[in-house]
Amino acid sequence: MAEPDFQFTEISKFYPETFGEPGMRTFRINIDSASSNALIWVEKEQLSELCKSMNQLIKDVKPDENAYTFPPVEKEAPGLSKIEFKTNKIAFGFDENSNMFLIDTYDPSSISDETTLRIWIDTTQLKTFINQGLEIVSAGRPICELCHKPINPDEHCCDYRNGHSKELII
Repeated sequence: MAEPDFQFTEISKFYPETFGEPGMRTFRINIDSASSNALIWVEKEQLSELCKSMNQLIKDVKPDENAYTFPPVEKEAPGLSKIEFKTNKIAFGFDENSNMFLIDTYDPSSISDETTLRIWIDTTQLKTFINQGLEIVSAGRPICELCHKPINPDEHCCDYRNGHSKELII
């Protein structure tokens, strides 16, 4: 397996952001590491699922939060790397040797199918990111309990409420 194009191992900032009004928001993940920066644009659903899945991973692996982390600093991206792309795929896991979580992001415009950016983060950073991400996602439009689609502030046309749904719920 080939190495990622870039790796951020000395994370100083790792947080989700959103811009715009509900219904028209855009989302990104902002990462600062050593002297490099990355902006990874994501969909709301990607951010939501990433946070929920990472929360489950923390429960599954039960990392020792008091143990030392050993990021592979020798793999840190060259200084002043500036990376920005809209990802189409995100993968993540836990590395027992370093006691750190890994997040791999992929740039769909890349020539290779290999990871574009690998982020190494500790449990505290990950938990903070999860809480911020879930808060950002939940601050948007409410979801209709009947059709499970976002409710727009000006109107909401619910197929279940107006009798045009093709699904039968019993």
